[in-house]
Amino acid sequence: MSQFLLMHENDVCGSMIIDDESGYIEAYKDHHNGKSPFLGNANEELIKKWWESRAVPPSRKAIKDIIKQSDCFNTKSYLAKNLALSMTDTYWIRPVDSDVAYENVKLTKEQSYEDGIIPYHNASSYDPNASLGGQMEKYWDLNSNTPVLVKESYKYYGQQALNESFATLLHKKQESNIPYVEYTVSKTKDNGMLCKCNSFTNSKTELISAYEIICSQKTDNENSLYENYIQICSKYGIYEDTIRNYMDYQTLTDFIISNSDEHLMNFGVLRDVNTMELIAPAPIYDSGNSMFYNEGSAIYSRVDMLKRKITSFYSSEEKMLKNVQNKHIVNLEALPNEDDLTTIYSKSSIPDEKIEAILKNYKTKIEMIHDFQHDIKISLYNEKKRQYVPTSQSLDF
Repeated sequence: MSQFLLMHENDVCGSMIIDDESGYIEAYKDHHNGKSPFLGNANEELIKKWWESRAVPPSRKAIKDIIKQSDCFNTKSYLAKNLALSMTDTYWIRPVDSDVAYENVKLTKEQSYEDGIIPYHNASSYDPNASLGGQMEKYWDLNSNTPVLVKESYKYYGQQALNESFATLLHKKQESNIPYVEYTVSKTKDNGMLCKCNSFTNSKTELISAYEIICSQKTDNENSLYENYIQICSKYGIYEDTIRNYMDYQTLTDFIISNSDEHLMNFGVLRDVNTMELIAPAPIYDSGNSMFYNEGSAIYSRVDMLKRKITSFYSSEEKMLKNVQNKHIVNLEALPNEDDLTTIYSKSSIPDEKIEAILKNYKTKIEMIHDFQHDIKISLYNEKKRQYVPTSQSLDF
């Protein structure tokens, strides 16, 4: 067992005991100074969940070799070895018998380790990827002034990377004031696809996940989780109209691209590192698990669309749409057209029949949002009733 202090920059948030072999947190005591995760409302149960989500998913292909080479038992012990440092926030753990400062260990200082700054575990550097979650193989490239996140995509003809490119085009064509991450895509030498984006956090701004926001306090049972999230963000510094418009826009665009993985760690808000006030919604990011990437060449009816499970505040798109207030925040006339879609998805070896299925399903989703914007209720019940008596008109692209 080893004792650590949970730090936010150079402020102590709490004390913890970590099992050396398993990397599990055995105990945590918060110092109640408002600096800990979950908007300063952390307890042992929440910190254990936070720790689990901070570690690299063990399903990652490359992590198994890294774990073995580092003499760690699993991704959680590897996280502890790397002091739980992250590129997206300023939390980390400091051994109780150490007085090392955050300035000497933070990941943006990594290039200077060879100049005499020796990390705690006596390795050449800390791994900025020890806390990098998600399903795709990914890593941080720190060779430029702004850190670059690189995601590799080999399964499903590299479609997850292409989906990021398509989502970027969609948001760009909307010309709204909703922030989003721009991804660029290129091929690898071994027929995979790479997508890259610049970091949207820095030394003064950090990312706080929607999961942390929701778990930070008791929610109002009279409101939906969606509404509770908006109210908490508003309470801690973001204008209600700003966060509501963001959520409505994200919900509608996720529906259009059939993003099945908008879980509560995949979006969030930006926070001022010094004042701890929430600044704004974080740019929309991580849209790779969309556009039916792992579903072959299936073409779905409107009923089948609404039967698909998603991961977000709710498990269905129908329930997500019920929370949208600003139905017209997405301009359907400014969405990518058929040529745009074909151009992007032809960049890899995706079969023609798969691209055709993507296109047809995409058109169906747009027709459904068209109806939604014209006050036609989108529900599984209604779609089953009207399945053989369609009321939507096909939209031209």
